Amino acid sequence: MNRKSWTLAGACAGLFVLMLDSTVVALALPEIRKDVDASAEGLQWVMNAYLLAIAVFVVTAGRLGDMFGRKRVFLAGLVLFAVGSVVSGAAQDQDMLILGRVLQGAGAAPMLSLSLALVCNVFPTEEQPRALGIWAAVSAIALAIGPLAGGLLIELDWRVIFWMNLPVLATGFAITIAAAPESTDPEAGTRIDWAGLGLLSVGLTAVVLALVQAQSWDVEAVIALALVGVLSLAGFWAVEHRARAPIVDFALFRNGPYFGASAAAFALVGSYWAVMFFQPQYLQDVRDHSPILSGLMILPVTAPMIFISPFSGRLIARFGARGLMTAGMVCGTLGLLVLTMIKADTSYGLVLVGYLLFGVALGLVYAPMSTAAMAAMPREKVGIASGVLAMDRVLAGAVALAATGAVFHALLGDGHSFVSAIADSTWVAVVLCGVGAVLTWAFVRDTEQDESPEVDRHRMHHKRFHL
Repeated sequence: MNRKSWTLAGACAGLFVLMLDSTVVALALPEIRKDVDASAEGLQWVMNAYLLAIAVFVVTAGRLGDMFGRKRVFLAGLVLFAVGSVVSGAAQDQDMLILGRVLQGAGAAPMLSLSLALVCNVFPTEEQPRALGIWAAVSAIALAIGPLAGGLLIELDWRVIFWMNLPVLATGFAITIAAAPESTDPEAGTRIDWAGLGLLSVGLTAVVLALVQAQSWDVEAVIALALVGVLSLAGFWAVEHRARAPIVDFALFRNGPYFGASAAAFALVGSYWAVMFFQPQYLQDVRDHSPILSGLMILPVTAPMIFISPFSGRLIARFGARGLMTAGMVCGTLGLLVLTMIKADTSYGLVLVGYLLFGVALGLVYAPMSTAAMAAMPREKVGIASGVLAMDRVLAGAVALAATGAVFHALLGDGHSFVSAIADSTWVAVVLCGVGAVLTWAFVRDTEQDESPEVDRHRMHHKRFHL
């Protein structure tokens, strides 16, 4: 293999671990709860802490890479993710596990934001489509096989899912440091939006914390925390309108197709995290299935991406991004509606219909939403636009999971059974996905593929994010 291929391998190693983690940890939650005696809220923080850390740092990590070296920052992310994996794997209580997940999320941010930048830096324009295809395929395969791999590993010990990261990360580190050339963006400047970063961190954490702890803390404390979060996010909005290098350029959302694609991303990815949090618990704790059988049974949520994604370009050309994405969002909404009907003795045939419909939605929407978002962007904005879209996806998981969890705990407190609370809280995702379908149809537009090669190359170079 030449240097270009080795660079692609190193970048894909980091991406593979990152995507695999998004499914295997969710499948391990029932075993984690038993082993470290985690509370229901603590179990949510195992997922939310990871998502919040990525959401807060992903855009800033990309900018740090542009300023100080993408290879250097990417390698730092690999190391930090490895440290987080060690802390998580060695955790003896939920607090230590949550700390490990925060470290993993902070390491995942530069891995997510810079892996594709490393690839695009070494491949000439004519070779980039093939390299990007391999990069995207690795991501889809890791996401799809996560439930099966997670089930097998959890049968041994749930801690193995964190220890297994280390050899892959070490291999990726060694390959990247040996093969990947360093690169920066001479026009990146030296400014970091520290005020925006601080306000965003406080605001998101406070809002999610208020949602997660709504049933276990005093009402006054929850309201005060929520108020702090809302005020901090309002301050973030004000700061971003004045910052020279903002984390989020809110003017992007005035672009209708970008807004529609962002809404679809938020709705579908947020619903995905809610499904992957609660359904493994339903299969293992309610249906009493083993982790490996649960992994096989939930595989239809992720597997359709492998079969649909390779044809996304042809599907967009035939049906248009708007039609394809809207059909996908409708499928997702219908699949979630099926999951609101589950009971302790529901046949797997009905559950399978819900999983498959939602899995088809992921396959139909995931690739087109990036195409629709970027197609309407002026080329000087595609860099920050792709970063904000990635942030939007990860943030969706944290917020949707917190909101669904708040409803779930409220239902349990009102006397609902565990399975009834899971089914009824799924209505949060149904509404979210339904609204996303409406906004997709209303705002996403199909564009003619008549751009110049220069614009195509510019956009290809800036498409760094995939989650």
